[in-house]
Amino acid sequence: MKGSNPKSKLRLSIITAAGGLLAAGSLFWAGQQYVEANTIPYYRVYKDGQEVGTVRHKEELTKLYHRKQAEYKLKYPDANIELDTDQIQAVYEKAYKAEVDQDTAIARLGQLLKPTAVGVELKVDGKVIGIVKDKAAAAFVLSQVKNRYIPESKPAFANKIVHASYSPGRAKKASSQPQERLESAAFVEKIDQSQVETDPAKVLSTEEALRLLTRGQEKTVTYKVKPGDTFSSIAGQSGISRKELMSLNPGIKEKALQIDESLKLPATEPVLTVKTVESIAKEAVTSPEVEVRKTNQLRKGVTKVVSPGVSGRKVMSFRVVKENGQVVQKQFLSQKVMTPSRPKVVLQGTKAVSTSGSGRFAWPVTAHSITSTFGERWNKLHKGIDLISSNYSILAADGGTVSFAGVKSGYGNCVVINHGNGYETLYGHLSQIDVNRGDKVGRGEHIGIMGDTGHSFGIHLHFEIHKNGSVQNPIKYLG
Repeated sequence: MKGSNPKSKLRLSIITAAGGLLAAGSLFWAGQQYVEANTIPYYRVYKDGQEVGTVRHKEELTKLYHRKQAEYKLKYPDANIELDTDQIQAVYEKAYKAEVDQDTAIARLGQLLKPTAVGVELKVDGKVIGIVKDKAAAAFVLSQVKNRYIPESKPAFANKIVHASYSPGRAKKASSQPQERLESAAFVEKIDQSQVETDPAKVLSTEEALRLLTRGQEKTVTYKVKPGDTFSSIAGQSGISRKELMSLNPGIKEKALQIDESLKLPATEPVLTVKTVESIAKEAVTSPEVEVRKTNQLRKGVTKVVSPGVSGRKVMSFRVVKENGQVVQKQFLSQKVMTPSRPKVVLQGTKAVSTSGSGRFAWPVTAHSITSTFGERWNKLHKGIDLISSNYSILAADGGTVSFAGVKSGYGNCVVINHGNGYETLYGHLSQIDVNRGDKVGRGEHIGIMGDTGHSFGIHLHFEIHKNGSVQNPIKYLG
């Protein structure tokens, strides 16, 4: 352009260049903004140094841990569950349009998260018996084993453990007889407890541990069939059902059991032995002592109780040692008389009385009156005499042997004594007979009570004397 200014041309060139730079910068800034907007932050997850996958947020791992913890706690309620998360790492990264497959990573990590349990291992005499949840569970199980062999009537003692958290149940009402006091209760075996990590499936519930410690390992023993045994009686004595007994002995026929036939029976041996020492005070009745007093008022060989005696009471104290409820030692300690007994007094006769007939006859009643004599009466022979007395006791007229004591036709209750010398005496119409056939009696000895039995008209004694089988007039012999 003719006449144009060179300075103006330079300014225009600078302005144009600056505009180009500005436009280029705007494009670069816009690109950067786009990249930033499409850059995704995430975490790369590693387990034991091996990549598992990627997650968007670390909180997803925490959620997984909580979920798996609850899942395993539900599956293993008797174990303290722990998840091994120490070897899990989450490394922060971000990348342009990064593809994060969070669901796959969480699923893979969930499969790799295996539970462990921290429990308490129980050892008895160095042998591992089982693992329980914690020390509280171990203490509860051991106290339950011990309490099985502590009598219910005992007061609480120092080493008896009660754990309310496990609600073992109320103690039953104590019994008052006999009076018992527990001195000690302890396990015979050495018991060790230690904390261990284990598979949750190996942790025992308190019920399982208690059953294991009290029943032990099951085994079988041989039983020989005894006379009178049946399948049902053998099963009942063994604490099993008939079905269980038959399953243990499939070759045995129930209805064809033979004496001395061998049967298999289940048997268990407890792992723990509870040794208890008890003081027992037991009330006992003391029988009265027998005091024998000699007397010549009774015939030799005759006894008479004049005082029956009275029983007394005493309290006897023992110390008893038991193992699992079975007495292994019993020691007598002392006794205290609460009520003394009174003796039974027995008179023992010393009077020598001949039981052989003398041929001389005494009146069979004292203070007698004759109401009917020997001879004809009512057109028939009255074979003896009838006597009455205010004393109804009937006495033997002479020594001899009772040859008859019972009911005789017409005579009612009757006693016949054979005097061994050809003589016999008969006593009829008695209300009570106090001798037996074969008894030896002496002269004047009581044999019965006057009565009104048989063909009788009022209370009296009908008395006869026979000589060599022939009836005699008693009046000729009585003196």
